[in-house]
Amino acid sequence: MVKASSGRRGARAQKSESRDGLIKVIAVFKLVKTLLLVAVGLGSLRLLDLGAAETADRWASALAWRLGPRAASAVRDGVSSLTDSRLRLIGIVAILYAGLFGVEGVGLWMGKRWAEYLTIIATSSFVPFEVYELIRHASWQRGATLGINLLVVGYLVWKVRRHAK
Repeated sequence: MVKASSGRRGARAQKSESRDGLIKVIAVFKLVKTLLLVAVGLGSLRLLDLGAAETADRWASALAWRLGPRAASAVRDGVSSLTDSRLRLIGIVAILYAGLFGVEGVGLWMGKRWAEYLTIIATSSFVPFEVYELIRHASWQRGATLGINLLVVGYLVWKVRRHAK
């Protein structure tokens, strides 16, 4: 009898560990997004320097060889149309979002309940914008982003509600 009850506890612990593994995956996902946003933020602030902007222009020209003239032209037009104030805004917003994603990721990695709530709130707040963008310009990338975020929110809501019982 003792073995049966410890067996059940062992199965529950194993299930809990696999669920905690999902939390770790979400945490790593958030931390990767953090690194990408830091790169975008610092890159956009770096483009405020004239020398860096000229280097970016040369890179866009080099892209013409590899990706074709249309892609390079789109990159060059996109970067050159950004004003200094827009670059600053992009840099600051990207770094602020990186801070949010970093806090979420570290909190989830450490198994903090507040991080689950924070992630639910923060991720849910992006859903209306993602739906709008998907309707405006449908693409598989936007659909995948929305789907992943809905899965993350759904799982965390389920986990928090299950823990509250």
